[in-house]
Amino acid sequence: MAENDSQISDRIQQLDSSDGEVRQSARHKLVQTGSAAVPALITALDNSSETMRWEAAKALGEIGDPAAVSPLIEILPDDDSVRFVAASALISMSKDSVPQLLSALIKDTARIRDGACFVLHHLASDDENLRGPLTPVVEALMSLDSSLRVPVEAEKALSQFS
Repeated sequence: MAENDSQISDRIQQLDSSDGEVRQSARHKLVQTGSAAVPALITALDNSSETMRWEAAKALGEIGDPAAVSPLIEILPDDDSVRFVAASALISMSKDSVPQLLSALIKDTARIRDGACFVLHHLASDDENLRGPLTPVVEALMSLDSSLRVPVEAEKALSQFS
């Protein structure tokens, strides 16, 4: 069943319900809607409600649309629960997220350091093709001089994805 804009909008609002079953049902229907729901879910990432941001990030990760990668990177500085869901979504979209995450680290390491470290460490641990390029970036992220080392290591890693 294709959802129209009004139905998508209604489902987005339900993501902030105090009733967990309503939220879960709305998220499930938005995921079923797929890419048509992605723009509204991306907008929901900017909502003041942590619950709404968490649900939107979770749905975007389940949909797996590459258009969501950059907005998910943008919310890595969010509260812990939202950061974890955004990071998990980026992990699930590794092929699309790694180059954009490395580019973001080159520009602004401090703001996304914790979330980026979680994502890249997980990907390097689980995928031996990513281990070589990502391990030096993870080590740099965990170092005391990360603000100096990360952009250099991220640039080196990014060159291996071009």
